[in-house]
Amino acid sequence: MYPRKGALLPGSDADIVLVDPSVRKRLSLADLHAADHSVWEGWEIHGWPVTTILRGKVVVDHGTLFGGPGDGRLIGGRKTSAEVLRGPAC
Repeated sequence: MYPRKGALLPGSDADIVLVDPSVRKRLSLADLHAADHSVWEGWEIHGWPVTTILRGKVVVDHGTLFGGPGDGRLIGGRKTSAEVLRGPAC
């Protein structure tokens, strides 16, 4: 997927998440936008995403969603490596 993903270069998607490392909290379903359960509910976390930028557009800022349907783009042609398909490494 490089250089479309994983780089801050002209022509790359340049998706960025800004994290506030001072946030300490216990995760709730409301934080995770989960329907009725999540394996992460109740976990204590250190750091929380405060702003998400998608291809140069702010789509989330301090909990407010500005993005919408159609903001994402499917990247075709991705394949799972043979090493992963062979099974667990341990």
